[in-house]
Amino acid sequence: MKKIIIPALLVLLAALFTAVCVAEISFPESFLTFTDQNWLLKIYPKAWKYSLETGLSCFVIAILLVIPAWKINNVFTTKSLETLLRLGIGTFFITASIFKIQDPLAFATLVAQYQFLPKFINNFFSLVYPQFEFWFGLALIVAPFTKETAFVIFWMFVSFIIALAWALAGDLGITCGCFALEGAQSKNETWTSLIRDLVLIGPTFWLTLRPNRSLIGIWRKVS
Repeated sequence: MKKIIIPALLVLLAALFTAVCVAEISFPESFLTFTDQNWLLKIYPKAWKYSLETGLSCFVIAILLVIPAWKINNVFTTKSLETLLRLGIGTFFITASIFKIQDPLAFATLVAQYQFLPKFINNFFSLVYPQFEFWFGLALIVAPFTKETAFVIFWMFVSFIIALAWALAGDLGITCGCFALEGAQSKNETWTSLIRDLVLIGPTFWLTLRPNRSLIGIWRKVS
């Protein structure tokens, strides 16, 4: 029993710290963050400036929590991580697609601000790409084709990273447009979007190495 309970607790804590990591980096006013809490700001008035450092520290802690869990029960820990990552990354992409599908014109305007794609491709891309995000995010959760789905999502992250790096190189100061279609923002927000994607691309690549199976199949005993 100890070989299940302790790894389960460690993996759940790692998942929580990873969620806080993403929130602190990209969503500093969400319920998962604490650098924006009034009680902390009263003690450390400049704490809000360190949300990026806090987020990356949480990610390091998450990795450190997984290591002993894997040593205690590597099979259970691997299955737990695969399950949580598929649910988390899949939900991330589904949520990110909704705003773009609802308002394709605003998303097309945001994409145009990157000055990366030719004008005649921009509108088509803005219509199609959110659909890819939605359906591949959903497939990562419900479909058994883990390798193929994660492979496509991995390259989506690569495209985000290239676009954000392009925006930084051109001093455009644009967010990735993942969860809001606000257009030009501060350059700091471009950096945080880039760092978030760099954090998430590693676990996504790991999923491309996992066998093809459904979420239920992960926990099914092999005869």
